[in-house]
Amino acid sequence: SISKEDTNLMISDTIRMPQKQTGSLSDVVYKKTCGNVLLVTQFLRLLWEEGLLFFSLEANTWKWDVEAINAKEVADDAGVLMSEKLLHLPVGCQDAIRLLACIGL
Repeated sequence: SISKEDTNLMISDTIRMPQKQTGSLSDVVYKKTCGNVLLVTQFLRLLWEEGLLFFSLEANTWKWDVEAINAKEVADDAGVLMSEKLLHLPVGCQDAIRLLACIGL
């Protein structure tokens, strides 16, 4: 896992904002992921997909809802997080993934 400061650096680099401005987001993401790099990455993607992290065209910057993110439950295992994402896929895709997993692909 990475430190809180490295988590802020990673988030700052990802959304291309100064570290001074990403502190509130980084604090809550670090708290939720304990600095697990895979979980940080997946959690950021989940926040974006759910609209809790978004780019404001009007303000020309990234914005986030710290309270909503803080209330969000996070799986403490990357495998659980990935399996939750798979459950949101269409049933046909889920069936194809199961079949591929059975044949070792």
